[in-house]
Amino acid sequence: MKVPVTRERTGLEFNITPLIDVVFLLNIFFLVATYYIRNEQVEPVDLPLASQGEEDTDAAARLVLTVTRDGELSIGGERVTSDEVLNQLAAMNAEHPQGAEFRLRCDRAATYDTVEPLLLGAAQRGVTRVRFSVLPE
Repeated sequence: MKVPVTRERTGLEFNITPLIDVVFLLNIFFLVATYYIRNEQVEPVDLPLASQGEEDTDAAARLVLTVTRDGELSIGGERVTSDEVLNQLAAMNAEHPQGAEFRLRCDRAATYDTVEPLLLGAAQRGVTRVRFSVLPE
């Protein structure tokens, strides 16, 4: 009868399968999160050109409103009315009194009659940080 020979193991062995699973799950999480962050800009608009535009580096609490050339308003691809926008601005300003920002993505063919009540309503609700999305010249 043959006697089995056991070899001594040197060092430790690590099972990295759970680590690989976690890395794949993190990749999926960040891909999905990036999709929802970019989802607020799904409405195609022809942004105006500006020579003095600055790159956005601020991570403030912001409400991004898209105004199409027809004057339709949307937030995150969902159609809204001006009253709904102003209610959301008031709620956002109540949560973040110092950092609330109102971002307007207006088509260059949109009329000022559409934007003016929104700007006045934002000022009445205490939102003082209003920015316009533009393209560099």
